Amino acid sequence: MVYQDGQYQIVLKYQTVDGRVVEAFLTCQVPMNHECSLPFEQRLACGPRSVSAVACRQLGCCYCPDTQICYYPMDECTADGHFVFSIPASLTDPPLSPDLLVAAGNSSCTPQKVVADLALFKIPLDGCGARKYEVGNTVIYMLEILNTLQSVTLNYGTITRVSPFRLLVECRFLPGSVASVGYLVKSPTLGPAIQAQGVFGVQLRIAKDQQYSSYYPQYHRPLRKLLGKPLYLEVRLLNPVDPSAVLLVHYCVAYPRSAHSAWVLLYDGCPNPFDVTPSHETPATLPEGMANHVRRFTVSTFQFLENSRKEMVPGEDVEEVEENGEEEEIYFMCATEVCLPSEGPCVEGCIDSEYLTLSS
Repeated sequence: MVYQDGQYQIVLKYQTVDGRVVEAFLTCQVPMNHECSLPFEQRLACGPRSVSAVACRQLGCCYCPDTQICYYPMDECTADGHFVFSIPASLTDPPLSPDLLVAAGNSSCTPQKVVADLALFKIPLDGCGARKYEVGNTVIYMLEILNTLQSVTLNYGTITRVSPFRLLVECRFLPGSVASVGYLVKSPTLGPAIQAQGVFGVQLRIAKDQQYSSYYPQYHRPLRKLLGKPLYLEVRLLNPVDPSAVLLVHYCVAYPRSAHSAWVLLYDGCPNPFDVTPSHETPATLPEGMANHVRRFTVSTFQFLENSRKEMVPGEDVEEVEENGEEEEIYFMCATEVCLPSEGPCVEGCIDSEYLTLSS
C-alpha cells in the first residue's frame, strides 16, 4: 500500500474461476482523524520543523495547511514509538494538578506541556520506566503516571491534602499495525459516578479464602504470602445496566513496583501456556445470576528475580534479598471488556465457564 495525493492506493491481484489473473487498482481517501481536531495550544510538534504534508501523514501525524505545522494526534500510540496522551484535571474529584504529574519509573519525565487544566505527555515507548511484554505476536507497552504529593511539615508531623493518583496508559502493537492508547485507572477509588444509574465499572479484588466468602478491602497493607500458595482473584462487573451484559477478561498481568519485568497470567482469556506450575483446586461455584458478570481464577504466588540471577544463593538472608530488590511488592492488572450479546458474539477464549483455575 502506498500513500499518494491524499489517498491510499493498493493493487489487488486475484485469480478467476477460469484461471485468468486479474489486477484491480483500489484507492480510498485518507480520513481526517478526529483526534487531529485539536486547539492550537494543545498541539505537540511532530517531525522536523520543515516537514511536508505527505511526510507528516506518513509519520502518522496531523498536518495543518494554514500554519504548515505537523503535530501529533492526541491519545495515540504513534508510529515513531511514543505514548502521546492528555490527562485532564477533571479526571478526579477534587481536580488534580496537571503540572504535578510524573512517570512512575522516572520522576524527571514530566508533561511535555501543561495548558489550562490539561497535562500533555509525549513519552518514548522504551523510556521513563515503561514496561514491555510480548504475548504471541502482540507487543504491549505499559506506562504508569503518578502525581507528586505536596506536603507541609511542621514540628508535630507532616501532612498532605493531595490524594494519591495513579493512571496506567497502554499501547498494543500487532505486526504491521499501530493500536490506539488505552487508559486503565488504578486509583482513586470508585466514586459516586460509578454508583450512578446508567454507568458501570469493573473491579479486581482478592478473596480471603477459596470459597470467596470475604475479600480484602481496596486499601490494605501489602499481603504477605509464601511462595507457591494460592491467591484467589476475582474480576467483577459493577452496576450492569443490562442483565445480559457479559464481562470478558482479555488479559491479566503481574508486575513488580520497580517495573523491571512483567508476567502474563492470562491472555485472550487463556492461561499462560509457558507457566508449568501445578494449578490449584477449582474455586467455589458462582451464585446464580453472577455467571456473566464475575470471573474468578487462582494464582500460585511467585517472586520476580533479577535477569542475572535465576536462583537463590544458599544461605542468603532476607535483608540481602530485600536490598537486591527481589522481595518487592507485586501488582495485578486486568484488561476487560463489557459485551452485549445483542450487538455481536461475546467471545472469551479459554474462559468459557463460571471460573478458571490457572497457575503462575
